[in-house]
Amino acid sequence: MLLKFSCKNFKSFRDGFDFSMKPEKRMNELKDSILKENAPNLDEEAIAASVIYGPNAAGKTSVVNAMSCLRQIVMWGNIQDAAGGISGDRVNRCMNSCPFAFSDETAPVEFDVTFTNNGFKYRYVLAMMLGLFHDETAERYVSRELLYVNDDLIFDRNRDQVAELRLTTVSEWLNVGYEISTEENTRRLMSNNLVHDCLLLTTDFNSFCSKKIVREITSWFKEKFIIFNQPITLSYHSGNKICSELDLIKKYINRIVKEAGIIGTSFAYDTDNDSKFAKLISVIRRNDDKLFGMDVSAIESAGTIRFISIIPIIIAALKRGAVIVMDEFDTSLHPMITMNLITLFHNSRVNKKGAQLIFNTQNPIYLNNKLLRRDEIKFVERDKRTKSSSLYALSDFRANDRASVRNTSDYMKNYFACRYGAIEDIDFTDIIEEIVTGSDPNTLD
Repeated sequence: MLLKFSCKNFKSFRDGFDFSMKPEKRMNELKDSILKENAPNLDEEAIAASVIYGPNAAGKTSVVNAMSCLRQIVMWGNIQDAAGGISGDRVNRCMNSCPFAFSDETAPVEFDVTFTNNGFKYRYVLAMMLGLFHDETAERYVSRELLYVNDDLIFDRNRDQVAELRLTTVSEWLNVGYEISTEENTRRLMSNNLVHDCLLLTTDFNSFCSKKIVREITSWFKEKFIIFNQPITLSYHSGNKICSELDLIKKYINRIVKEAGIIGTSFAYDTDNDSKFAKLISVIRRNDDKLFGMDVSAIESAGTIRFISIIPIIIAALKRGAVIVMDEFDTSLHPMITMNLITLFHNSRVNKKGAQLIFNTQNPIYLNNKLLRRDEIKFVERDKRTKSSSLYALSDFRANDRASVRNTSDYMKNYFACRYGAIEDIDFTDIIEEIVTGSDPNTLD
């Protein structure tokens, strides 16, 4: 489960944000939305979903980008540009585009993530010096890197030195042959071997200390932190190679699409044995029982393709207990489909492994006190003067000295009444009138 994700000096967030998936203790609504993970020395709760609202260009996508960027760095093992993008999309390939753009002072880009995996809690902190926005000549280096397991500090890297190394609490997870008595020597050895733009986590700590801890962390990022930065990155089966859940998807896909009201077409997956990719096929049966198999893009609507592309991701997340983070999750989907998908994560009979859904949207229909808790509804707005974004939850209003929001409130009505911020009063009329009437002397016919 994802418990918290924070960042600073990243894209539109100069001062950063704290994205919490921890439930507010004082709230008692929609208790089925609270996930629990209990294990020896671990007792954690998290909310099952979060939806992010805000105007265009406010910074909603930057939240998704930040999570994707850290995932990419952990999987890549360094802070250099990743050709093609480890996450399979166009963002975060160039690290020099990550710092807050409207600053003339160099500051580190910082990430801080806390999550649970297989009965343990991990916190990983990474700070990087990348120079100013789009400064391709700046030296890139890791300025700080910390790892905690169950709140115990494991290592603290301060630029080119491992300042602290504490392995006693994870002694059972250490590499074969490692002796705690050599901890100080190991710390010095790792300090001497540090590469300024590589992660300590996936290099020397992995080699000298604990492959098991690194495997648990990297497997969470790879298999349980599923991120889509933009709608077009969603291909017919989620854009990944065949997953272990595909056999289940093949078995149930036609029952699912029928329930969604999609009629007249059946669907099948055509597997390429060489590339191991599964391609979605529309199957049409004429009245004379003749079958036609066609690429879905040739016959199906954007909404149908989008829905069938999302279903494997939802199933994989629920089976693995994964976190889905998606930019514009509900693009081209009917709101009834989206609302039902949200409720799957709130259903304890279905979501037995603690899967979570995080997405941004422009559709206000999900601002519903029967669908989402106040701490599951987030807003992003951008200051016109500083050009910096800020993020807050509907549940934060009391903490911010503003009138608290009751769980019986009409969230949608109040949002459009500008009571929660993160909304713009827009009117293009004068500009468009000037253009079409030719009242601007500089306008050409």
